[in-house]
Amino acid sequence: MTKLLNNAMTMSNLKSAVDLVRLAQQLHVDIPALLDVICDSSGGSASLRALGTVITPENALHLQGLMRKDIEHFADTVRAHGLDPEELRRRALAGTDGLVDAVTLATSPAHPAHPSP
Repeated sequence: MTKLLNNAMTMSNLKSAVDLVRLAQQLHVDIPALLDVICDSSGGSASLRALGTVITPENALHLQGLMRKDIEHFADTVRAHGLDPEELRRRALAGTDGLVDAVTLATSPAHPAHPSP
């Protein structure tokens, strides 16, 4: 059970990492540089540190499939105990669904900032 709960937490935290890199892209922020700073700051997390290191563009699609299986196993186990996992399940799946995009952004070369209008 502990491993299932850990995996659910990891994937749920991944949703925050996905949201962060997508927002940073829209703000024209250098994402790899941003991640370097945040990963060593109070906002850092294992999920954020994994983008571009443990999770790469080469293995992201494979890991995404494993994560989807893991979160469904987690949800089935929680339901078997008569509890409702849906809120955490949805957040974890959203994190998993954004994994490939997030790791691509996290490993993309920095682009020049766009001037303010």
